[in-house]
Amino acid sequence: MFASLAHADYRRLWLATGCAQSAAWALIILRGALVYNLTQSNAWVGFVTMAAQLPSLVVTPFAGFLADRLDRRWLLATTYSLNLLHNVVLGLLVLSGHVTAWQVLGLAILNGCFRATELPTNQSLLPNLVPAGRLLNAVALSQLMQQGSRLIGPLLVLPVLHFVGHEMAFFVSTGLYAIGWSQVVRIRTVSRGIVEAGRGIFFNLSAGIGYIYTHPMVFAIMVMTVLHCALTMGFESVLPYFARSILGMTSGSELFKGPTYLMIGVGAGGIVGNLLLARVQGGKIRGQLFLWVGLASGVTPMIFGMALSIWQAMLSAACMGAATAAFMTLSHGMIQALAPDGIRGRVMGANTWHAQGTMAGFNAINGVLMDMPWMTVPLLLSSMGMIFVVLMGGSLMATHLRGIYARGLPSVAHAR
Repeated sequence: MFASLAHADYRRLWLATGCAQSAAWALIILRGALVYNLTQSNAWVGFVTMAAQLPSLVVTPFAGFLADRLDRRWLLATTYSLNLLHNVVLGLLVLSGHVTAWQVLGLAILNGCFRATELPTNQSLLPNLVPAGRLLNAVALSQLMQQGSRLIGPLLVLPVLHFVGHEMAFFVSTGLYAIGWSQVVRIRTVSRGIVEAGRGIFFNLSAGIGYIYTHPMVFAIMVMTVLHCALTMGFESVLPYFARSILGMTSGSELFKGPTYLMIGVGAGGIVGNLLLARVQGGKIRGQLFLWVGLASGVTPMIFGMALSIWQAMLSAACMGAATAAFMTLSHGMIQALAPDGIRGRVMGANTWHAQGTMAGFNAINGVLMDMPWMTVPLLLSSMGMIFVVLMGGSLMATHLRGIYARGLPSVAHAR
């Protein structure tokens, strides 16, 4: 299950990824609760959550190009340094007691730009740190850390919220990024892509998008990933309202703790889902799982939306986290296996561009919808989940997806 951790550079990237992702999820919870506390508006929570993801629409194509043009280790270390600085500034503003929603929004955009560079760089560096035969295991363990960070980040924040206050909780993210940076700068494997000289920056920038759109199997996987992100993963902006209106957590302290508990549930499920997936070795069963966990990703939000107590909500959030994490792990693993190393940075950048942009937009849409007087949490989550279940069933009509469900990826896809 943990075979890839035997490789020192992969282990360093894995730990750095865990720190960065934990910091990001802790920040998502704290930032959302802070903005809701300042504005009493679900739409504002949606806009701030979107602001941290929307830059991927602009930045990620350039980030993928840079990840193929520059030393990926250096580029990753730079993004960690910038995110560390961002967290220091935000923490100091909150500590001052004079922070405004507009300041949080502006810093969220900067955070989104740095993260939009960090993710494709991480994904393009990873395959160079393990042997080809361990790539899917390495991806599963990386996704385990990324999804499990939804548990780790909020769990680290919780005692600070309880014993100190939400102002100091923002510095947890700062400390996590500092630890992550110390791991990234120790990676020794040189990793670069191939940028064709004389073909122009537009040609090189578009290589990743062109690869996705001209390879039917990759395109089919990406389309299902986008739909999955839109309909089952745009729920962060709903959590403060869910904690207040459904779970009755209305005081200042509880408003921060409620979404934290819910995200802990999602993260715990993500860990379980990826641990189980890391043990799966056969390509055929992975293809079958892509279908079944996709269906589960649509069903579990419906169950989550009907929870009436904190324990019911955390348990159903764990089921939701397990399903969505497993689906994203399978999706990322297949695209990374199919992408040529020379343009993997741009391919993963284009994939992240689509996924993050979709999640950004739907977080804003969901936040606005929750401010409508006729909208309820069960109605929103059940509608989104049901639509995705129908789409997953309909995907059986697509030739390439049906082939993946039946046989997994073709063996040539695993060649480096």
